[in-house]
Amino acid sequence: MKLPVPVILLFFMISLVSCQKDGEEISVDEQEWNTDPTNRDSISFTLNDKTYSSNEMNGFGFSNKQINIKPYSSAIKNREIAYATGGYWWYGESDSLLFEQTFSFKSPEFSSISFGFSKKYEKNKLLQKTAVLAPKSNDSTFLVGPAQFATDNNLENTAEGVSLELYPLQTGKVLTTSIPAYSVLLRSKLDNQLQDDSYFHIIKIDTLQHDVLCIEARFELNVYNEKGASYRIKDGFIRFKTKGNYLK
Repeated sequence: MKLPVPVILLFFMISLVSCQKDGEEISVDEQEWNTDPTNRDSISFTLNDKTYSSNEMNGFGFSNKQINIKPYSSAIKNREIAYATGGYWWYGESDSLLFEQTFSFKSPEFSSISFGFSKKYEKNKLLQKTAVLAPKSNDSTFLVGPAQFATDNNLENTAEGVSLELYPLQTGKVLTTSIPAYSVLLRSKLDNQLQDDSYFHIIKIDTLQHDVLCIEARFELNVYNEKGASYRIKDGFIRFKTKGNYLK
């Protein structure tokens, strides 16, 4: 069983009938944007010659994760631990964290299609918002152009960037873009080059009111099962709106 990662996670189940909080009205411009079918949150891709799609986002969240996690033979005083396993204490950098945003889509064939986007920040560039440390100024996670992959996500976290997890209902197993593992110790022989022939390219960013961004991206990448077998995802497209305005 994979050991839990001690992260601060704030998760919301949302309805796409409206992107508003209780008692809060959406601005006219954003409301008009949301009612246009061409602007709806959506995802599509081909896996094993079958095309899957969804235009129903059913969850999003924020978390902080330690970065560049390494094992130590003894505990470090006044430091928050990332893992304790294999007779070692595992710690990340003392002055930096990953800020991660996740977006989950609903699909008849999958219990979840979840994309994560992480970026490294110095702690002094983060503010306490709700139950998570978030960027003080405008979030620079999303920029037009190619994005790298968080290939050891939830392990050593040496790489920031994009991660994808698929949970096919048929198998009940996870397919992931990151190195598959039960724990930081029990893992496959794959390394951080497992996405070297892949891409995730943000092609468009529109800024809406309340600092909401609408992101469009295309992707082609590898996903791996727990045994390290690979499957190719092609013709990938995703459109979603950021939820940073929920962090107060």
